[in-house]
Amino acid sequence: MSYRNKVIAAALLSFAALAPGSFASAADLPYKVKAVKPVPDIPFFLVIDDRVTYSYIFKGTDPGAFSVNPNGTINGKTAKSVYSFTHFDVWGYGTNFYSVSMFKSDHNDPASPCTNAGVITNPVGFANTPANCAGATEFFGLVRSTFGWNELFNTKAFSMGGAA
Repeated sequence: MSYRNKVIAAALLSFAALAPGSFASAADLPYKVKAVKPVPDIPFFLVIDDRVTYSYIFKGTDPGAFSVNPNGTINGKTAKSVYSFTHFDVWGYGTNFYSVSMFKSDHNDPASPCTNAGVITNPVGFANTPANCAGATEFFGLVRSTFGWNELFNTKAFSMGGAA
């Protein structure tokens, strides 16, 4: 066989191999489509942290709040119970922080004027009775909310550094 005939035969065999249905190949196997999972939406709040706490201050002080002990010394210490609620969250446009606390003092920081430390004088003819001066109650609150300019306007114009 001449060189020319060999080249033509090789070319015909190559084209025959490319013809559909001529040879089995991987393309003949059934094709399995993998389901693409959709990207989950970002939740409205990315982080939420709520806390309810109780704490006790054994030796707190309040300016001007004191009692005189029976031996004449001054007791300037005020015990306090503290009840608090704190909330923090991160959402798509910034952050929020709220805190509310209630301080309940002992009798050494009375809620209203109290008679001689621990004694209430009764009408004439009656003996003195121990005073029950309720402690003062204080409330404190803090609210802080931030907004991100980039998040509000969907831009990177308010970024620092090379992230512009």
